Parts: sequence; structure tokens; C-alpha cells
Amino acid sequence: MATVSKQNPSVETGHEVLEATDARQGRWGRHAFWMLVASTVLAVIALFAAWGFYAGAFTAVNKAGTPTAAEARATTGPVTDVKE
Repeated sequence: MATVSKQNPSVETGHEVLEATDARQGRWGRHAFWMLVASTVLAVIALFAAWGFYAGAFTAVNKAGTPTAAEARATTGPVTDVKE
């Protein structure tokens, strides 16, 4: 079993000892801000690149799935009143 010293450990080791919560907080500074900005910009670039690469496939699917006016008139059923 480990023994716990009641003395101030910073005096013994020569450096400041942080509590667990403070040690887990991390640092917030310019490097973190620029990392977030750079990753967001790269994600936007990847999104638009994928959209541009697959734009032709999206158009083909929309044209194939949209009926012409004549097809739409031919497939509609009788007009009925809306039930309230």
C-alpha cells in the first residue's frame, strides 16, 4: 500500500504540482485556435471537392427520377377533395 505524504511536494521536487482536474484541462492558446481553423477549412475543402467530383452522378439521378409532364399527367389518379 502506498503512503501519502502530507508535506508540500512542490518544495521537495522543485516544481508546481497540479491537482488532477487542473492537469486534465489542457491549455487553450493560439496553437489550438489555428488548429481548429485549419481543420475546419480542410473539412470544407474536402466537402466541396467531393460534391464537385460527384455532381455529375447527382444530376443523372435527378433527371432519371423526375417524370416528364406527360408522364405525370398519365399517372395521376382522379382528383378528390381533401378530408378535414
